[in-house]
Amino acid sequence: MPGQRLIFLVLSGLTFLALVALSLLLTKGSRGTPRHGRESADDFIIKEVDPESIRNYLRHLTSRPHPGGTKAEEENAHWVADSWRALGLDEVHLVPYDVLLSYPKNNIPNLVRVLDAAGQAVWTSHGWQKPLYSPEESSPDVLPNFNAYSAPGNITGDVVYAYFGREKDFKQLEDLGVSVKGKIVLARYGEVFRANIAWAAEKRGAAGVILYTDPQQYAPLGEDAVYPNTVYMPASGVQAGTVLLADGDPLTPFYPSVESAYRLAEENSSVPKIPVQPVSYGDAREILRHMGGPEAPAEWRGGLDVTYRLGPGMAEAGWTLGLEVHTHNARATTYDVVGVIRGSEEPDRYVILGNHRDAWVFGGVDPSSGTAALLEVTRVLTSLKDQTGWRPRRSVVVCSWGSEEYGLVGSKEWAEQFGKQLMDRTVAYINVDLTIEGNYSLRTLSAPLLYDTVFEAAAKVPNPDAAEVAAGRPMVYDTWAARLPDGDHPGRPRVDLVGSGSDYRSFMHNLGVPVLDICYTYDPKVNVEPLYHTLYETFALVDELYDKGFGFQAALTRLWAIMAVDLADTQVLKFSLKEYSSFLADAQEELLQEYGDLISARNISMAYFKKAIEGFSQATDMFIDDLDHLDTSNVLAVRRVNDQLMMVERSFIDPRGLPDRPDYNHVVMAPSVSDSYSGTAFSGLSDALDGILDLEPSQQEERWVHFAQHLAAITHYINTAAKVLSDDLW
Repeated sequence: MPGQRLIFLVLSGLTFLALVALSLLLTKGSRGTPRHGRESADDFIIKEVDPESIRNYLRHLTSRPHPGGTKAEEENAHWVADSWRALGLDEVHLVPYDVLLSYPKNNIPNLVRVLDAAGQAVWTSHGWQKPLYSPEESSPDVLPNFNAYSAPGNITGDVVYAYFGREKDFKQLEDLGVSVKGKIVLARYGEVFRANIAWAAEKRGAAGVILYTDPQQYAPLGEDAVYPNTVYMPASGVQAGTVLLADGDPLTPFYPSVESAYRLAEENSSVPKIPVQPVSYGDAREILRHMGGPEAPAEWRGGLDVTYRLGPGMAEAGWTLGLEVHTHNARATTYDVVGVIRGSEEPDRYVILGNHRDAWVFGGVDPSSGTAALLEVTRVLTSLKDQTGWRPRRSVVVCSWGSEEYGLVGSKEWAEQFGKQLMDRTVAYINVDLTIEGNYSLRTLSAPLLYDTVFEAAAKVPNPDAAEVAAGRPMVYDTWAARLPDGDHPGRPRVDLVGSGSDYRSFMHNLGVPVLDICYTYDPKVNVEPLYHTLYETFALVDELYDKGFGFQAALTRLWAIMAVDLADTQVLKFSLKEYSSFLADAQEELLQEYGDLISARNISMAYFKKAIEGFSQATDMFIDDLDHLDTSNVLAVRRVNDQLMMVERSFIDPRGLPDRPDYNHVVMAPSVSDSYSGTAFSGLSDALDGILDLEPSQQEERWVHFAQHLAAITHYINTAAKVLSDDLW
């Protein structure tokens, strides 16, 4: 259909003759200096970003619930598209996908009940969250509490408390003689992706799962110091979220959900087969109050005023727990909105900025704060173009994704549909899932190639924290380095590994495009965004509690825009090759510290692996030295060097995927199999060895085969990355 055509066809590559002609027009200059005067562009961005504009965008976006696939999400997609057309973007497209999503029944809420010996309910959970402050919290469009893609069901049984529901927690239960088979698992949010909890329970034969947020993490100041007076979770708050472990449309894995797609039967897809339901900690208190069995280990006890017990079952003889879930899956249309500011010299090279648009309720933090920033970045860049004559060297592509909350659906389908072009042409992808989940410091997830990009940009953006400025830290970078320092690099801020918690996932882990994700975050001592995915994630939460005056969000927006212009305009890409070299060496050392003795005992040599990393370091040094002799007036030479730089990340993509994980292709960075949110270096190796000594001999042997095969694959791809930095074939 017309809306599905690749938006970039109009941006076809320059022909060889055009490149040659262009090279004659270019003047020789520093490879790190863009053509339009970066200092003036940076100054323009810093002055032009308007906190009040961001506030107005957010006010509109949070005015009603807008889950993926709903009429409200579609209307918001059209509103974003119309806004971008009004700003004068060169192209704006709505790209629809027909996908499987999931919803509760609005008139029949999902419920948990404590049942007496006669099967009568002595207590019933709340179907909806209680409105507390903002008028919109009482909207009839607010959905009942649910976890997306939960299987429907009405089950009764004993309950087992499984702490955070991690693999190691289930293993500890087994060591304590407590089985979850046939039981209803009660687990806490906060340490791993909720879908990992559901899958860990399902594969052990659990009948169902109940998830809750414990006040130990989500209301650490006590139940009186909660929303709307603070940012902490009230007893009525319930965190929604998907429990689908795979990403994208579950009916069309590996392929886009377009009209011609082949769709699996739902029963053959990756959707969970057991009911899963979130509850508030107010409701969890009542479940725990009635539970029997031994007391939970001391470290498993939370912040509720009850005795935490493991179960199975209730303290009262014959009493059970009932779990009634009416959540159902349904086909729906979700929309991506894609806009383009066409590049003047390399229109077929893309710097992509993205944020998702759908929210479980109002999405004041996630994602609408990010959507407001994306709209402001677009406004500022078009103003830069209109007022100064600037046009980026490379094309800047802005993307508003649909149905991310269900499992990165919109971005995954788009990457599957246009993956070949995107692998060939994309310079980098910068994601902002949300701008603010706290105001303690900047937080960055990044591929090593983009470290210098974010370091340099953060050093240009004025610090929005007046107390920090008064303390002698005038720039965003200064507070970041002081409050979240890199323990291995004194004086430098910490950059976290890229997991799969947002729309950067497909770009990094499937296409080999270097990615960045930025936001303002909380003090690590807090460790959670308390009102995440709840009814209370409102405009008021952001406007009155997180960021009065929108200064922090404005700073984040400036940072995003400056990085976009930097990547789009710099003649030779300033990719951080030395950082990647150091990252590989450090990751190798950490792997050997953790598992070296185990590997040696197996007589598996790591020599080739080490040699490959050393070879990459040497190739990096030679490439950087050669750049000093680059003729920057020769556009073909510049293009060749940039293509080599773009190929580095692609070189780590294995088309066969990680062991037993064909949906993850990046051999250096991928989330662990036990936690899809967190990034891990060489996870294909560490996952193979994690807990291997607890397995049966035949299972151990299978793991060792996986390890050896994947070690050889990683070694090959690191050697490949070294070779792409050379002009020689051999």
